[in-house]
Amino acid sequence: MTLIAMISAKGSPGVSTAALAFTLTWPAPVLLAECDPAGGDLLAGYLARYELPPDRGVLPLASSALRGTADQDLTGNLIDLDAPRQQRMALPGLTEPAQSASLNLAWTALGEFFSRMTTRTVLADCGRLAAAHPPWSLLAQADLVLLTLRAHSLRTVSPAVSALSALRRQLPEGFVQQHVGLLLVGGGIASREISRHLGAPVVASLPWDPQTAAALCGDGRGRRRAPLMRHGAAAYDAVTERIGAQRMDSALSRRDTEQLPVTL
Repeated sequence: MTLIAMISAKGSPGVSTAALAFTLTWPAPVLLAECDPAGGDLLAGYLARYELPPDRGVLPLASSALRGTADQDLTGNLIDLDAPRQQRMALPGLTEPAQSASLNLAWTALGEFFSRMTTRTVLADCGRLAAAHPPWSLLAQADLVLLTLRAHSLRTVSPAVSALSALRRQLPEGFVQQHVGLLLVGGGIASREISRHLGAPVVASLPWDPQTAAALCGDGRGRRRAPLMRHGAAAYDAVTERIGAQRMDSALSRRDTEQLPVTL
């Protein structure tokens, strides 16, 4: 179906909060996968009120993906955030950052598995690129990579410059131009200025809503009418339109290439 990876350059601009807000408000079935090498937040935050088995999540599913059994093992590693409807599922992340090194070989298999899913959109929270062992091979398989940043000032925007440079170095040629967009959090600098400065399109924006963010990062629930949740829901159309346009461009490019005459 669709794999959307969410990252930040450094600091805490709100990647995990945005990913959770999207998961809780988007109309399509969603799987929130915590793929942050620094560890997941759901079990200690939003899901802290529940007693959940500690042996489920991204690490055992990654092992299953390497063995080719991820399809059979997926359900047992998920948590239903909207029980019993199974429309908003979560795959908890690592509980210890030291575990991230063991996933280096598994990110490719996990990304391939997510990309093959036909029943739901996968939102992969990949954390900060400044962390150790970024999941480059998973990012390379995303339909869209959302680089999340605060729009408050030049200080909060400038780290995205080095992040985009790292993405260009680590990912296939042309990937950043086709598959990377910006997710802005809060106000300050105009989106068109940020887009021009960074050379990347702004796909969506979220308001600075610390009260709702604190509820989502703790063990509370974001109110549907809260600014963060309303804008999170509205981002669905912008994100899907961006991915649809990318797929159309790719299809037209392949068609044009196939129609080129062969010169001997």
